[in-house]
Amino acid sequence: MHIIKKILKIFLVFVAILIGIIGLFFGKILFDLWSNGALFLDSKDVIYENWHVRLPEGGKEIYYTDSGANFHGDGQRYSVYKYDNEETISNAFEWKNKKDKNIEEEIKEVLQYLKEENVKIPEKYKIDFNKKYKYITKIDDYDDSKLYLIYIIDEKRIYIVENIY
Repeated sequence: MHIIKKILKIFLVFVAILIGIIGLFFGKILFDLWSNGALFLDSKDVIYENWHVRLPEGGKEIYYTDSGANFHGDGQRYSVYKYDNEETISNAFEWKNKKDKNIEEEIKEVLQYLKEENVKIPEKYKIDFNKKYKYITKIDDYDDSKLYLIYIIDEKRIYIVENIY
């Protein structure tokens, strides 16, 4: 009986050590994925990780699409955030407050590329450049990738277009 208790204790210690090692292994994997940006809660986190742009609080992502998985992570992403509070959006950035045909054309080119990749954006989520808008852009110094944030004022929406090289 004494030997059985000893064997049981050794077995339990072995199992505990094995569980600890497995926990450390998977913990390390999860930490590496998180720190490399592979584990995000939503696209707001991805935008912050890629562009260091923090979207205003209180927005709800109502649409998202992209050009599909790519080995290098490049491609196009398109998302739409809806807000209840106009002031939250207005104060979030130093928006450029004028129409810009060049920006409109650049965004249309990105959206055309998505269309060529068989991505169909429903009409209700497309940017209407005929409405009054404000915008900001950001260019990545490393590879000239570009981020566009278009704020359509009367819709209380921010349209986010990413063209990643």
